[in-house]
Amino acid sequence: MSGGLTELLKTGFSMFMKVSRPHPSDNNLLFLFVLGGVTPSELRLIKETVNSHKPGSQVLLLSTRLLRSTDIPELLFATPRLVPDIGV
Repeated sequence: MSGGLTELLKTGFSMFMKVSRPHPSDNNLLFLFVLGGVTPSELRLIKETVNSHKPGSQVLLLSTRLLRSTDIPELLFATPRLVPDIGV
């Protein structure tokens, strides 16, 4: 019981004291998950952007699909997006 009270008091007093808490930007590893796919040029752009803003960091990029440049017009115009799925 005293351990729980001690932890409660520590968290309560930490509001009044200058306690440094870790921030997500302090980590050198960045996880990105892209829904719908990503192209190799977008991968390169993300890598260059992260390296220019935060050198020495690593990027782990996950995606549902690796797209080719020929896939984009097909996904935009050939997919029947306007047909409702009514479950019939």
